[in-house]
Amino acid sequence: MKAIQLIKYGSADKAFRSAEVSKPKLQSEDDVLVKVHAFGLNFADVMARKGLYRAAPPIPAVLGYEVVGEVVEVKSKNHQSLIGKRVVALTRFGGYAEYACTKISGLVEIPNQINDGEALALATQYCTAFLAVKKCQELKEKDAVLIHSATGGVGTAITQLLKHKGCKVIGLTRSNEKVDYLIKNGVDIPIVTTKGDYSKQIQEAIKNKKVAASFNSVGGKTIKKDLSLLATSGQLVFFGISDRTNQKRGILFTLFQLLKIGKTHPAKLLLNSQAIHGLNLLALADNKSEQIKEALQELISLRLESKIFPKADFSFDWENIAEAHDGLEKAKFTGKVFIKVV
Repeated sequence: MKAIQLIKYGSADKAFRSAEVSKPKLQSEDDVLVKVHAFGLNFADVMARKGLYRAAPPIPAVLGYEVVGEVVEVKSKNHQSLIGKRVVALTRFGGYAEYACTKISGLVEIPNQINDGEALALATQYCTAFLAVKKCQELKEKDAVLIHSATGGVGTAITQLLKHKGCKVIGLTRSNEKVDYLIKNGVDIPIVTTKGDYSKQIQEAIKNKKVAASFNSVGGKTIKKDLSLLATSGQLVFFGISDRTNQKRGILFTLFQLLKIGKTHPAKLLLNSQAIHGLNLLALADNKSEQIKEALQELISLRLESKIFPKADFSFDWENIAEAHDGLEKAKFTGKVFIKVV
């Protein structure tokens, strides 16, 4: 079968090649083979391409966390009814290909009302957003919340889910040109981080009040800033370290990143009744897959009820993988970015 392999760490234009590889073989009773119609790109893929994601397989590797397509083979006769079904599936890598293997616990049937791009957005971005928001169950109507990278796939999803709760959303972007997108998606207070310290801009915008929650995918010095903005009982959900992509590979640069994030003593969280939550979708897929499946099923219902609106306007053909990867890394796009296979 045809697959896109990561063959070299670094810039997108030199990192990939299209190659013929063996079709995945089903090993366990829960394995399912999907003929891929489209696969999604995620920021973790960018980290893997740059050699900064330890969980990624060694090169040459086939990346990819989620696919949408048709079930063509199952290992167990108990799952025979899935043959021919259109599904969205999470893959532990291997998604950049014509066929991908997944687990029965990692797929959900997708109705025809949801197109390929929307389905892929629900799989990773919206699942991440759903589980992040779930960690902050005490959020109430009119609570101020902060979202980093609010024009990205996860940021878009968190905004919609929080607006569904009636929260007041503060959305960060690096580009003034994306402010209109933020506003149309429901952001109440758009902040352009290149115009100055975002924490000062937020304090001016909300008149020195505090935020009830922060959803942070950046890391670095932003963690300290966000903690300084949190109200009593405030919560910080930390689900990515995009700041790490600006540094080279190696243990010294990883340690430098940890130093930038800094230390937070539990006693300080105790005094302010605050919490920091970590969220790693890959770890949940490996160890708590039922949480992902439940989240996906709930998200599909929300989409069919027109309560969320996945954005998936940036699709690319197979041969344009480098352009798609580069644009994702440089935040050129809004919403979900995906590759069409058939």
